Amino acid sequence: MASTPAAPAAIGPSLNFQPAFNRVAQSQDCDCAFACIASIANKSLDEVKEAAVKQFKFPRHGLYWIGEELIAKLLAHFGFVATVYKETTTISELPTVAILMVDYDQETEIGRHVLFVRQAGSSGKAAVEYIIDPAPWLPIEKQIRTDVKGLPSAYYIGVHPMKPAGK
Repeated sequence: MASTPAAPAAIGPSLNFQPAFNRVAQSQDCDCAFACIASIANKSLDEVKEAAVKQFKFPRHGLYWIGEELIAKLLAHFGFVATVYKETTTISELPTVAILMVDYDQETEIGRHVLFVRQAGSSGKAAVEYIIDPAPWLPIEKQIRTDVKGLPSAYYIGVHPMKPAGK
């Protein structure tokens, strides 16, 4: 089992910035939310899964779905605050960091998760908006991408660091 966060992904030539988060690839079809949490918390996928199992009684094996309550608990465990799922129709509505539900199917009410980041530009450059997609089947140029305008997203969970205790 991996014990360190994944190294930054090799990124396509079209990116001219350093992403704020490392990409962590999902290892199974249903652990995209775990992979997004691992990216945010700078943990390995195994560390996030182990916290879900040990701290929150998540099943180690078998069928499962990772819902917003577990996402919020895991993010809090690693020092972050999460909102509930909120509907969105445009990228401009999103907070600085969000876990997006994409490829959403209204009939089954399921989709997959990706990490959205709006990162301040450096040295007077404009902010950059990008997606870190944990799907292992994507070609390398789609794993971290800036082509987010018009990205179909149904819901998002906003994420920000917790304030230190006593402040």
